[in-house]
Amino acid sequence: MTAEHIPAVIAVFDLNGHRVAHPCELDRIIDPDDVIAANDGKTVTQRVEALASAIAQAPSIGIRFGKFTDGRSYSVAARLREAGFAGDLHALGEINQEVVFLLKRVGFTHFHIPDPGYSQLPDSIVTPFGGHYQAGSDGSLAPWQKAVIA
Repeated sequence: MTAEHIPAVIAVFDLNGHRVAHPCELDRIIDPDDVIAANDGKTVTQRVEALASAIAQAPSIGIRFGKFTDGRSYSVAARLREAGFAGDLHALGEINQEVVFLLKRVGFTHFHIPDPGYSQLPDSIVTPFGGHYQAGSDGSLAPWQKAVIA
């Protein structure tokens, strides 16, 4: 059996990069095809709003990444946050620790990644930058927005 056929052991980390010892059960797993590429006569906005309404009371939702290079799951997460979903969002599938920062920016709260072998992700992975050029679903603000609020 070659290395690419051996399934990786998955570890779950939270927003602060701490390994979650006992991950919760997900109420629903969302495939971005069902939201973005569905052929049902509705707009993506209508599908996101309907999905946000259907999962409004769910404490934990997973969003699947089918391919590392597919950004639709990022879009679904950001749009669910914009529509008011306040529960935990788990990133599942073809992701790794190098994208944790980007996942946080669009509203993900948990990251299911290949086990790196340690109990906490390094700060260089969790918060690699000291500031942001624009606001994000994680509550971060751009420098000009901080000046306006202060």
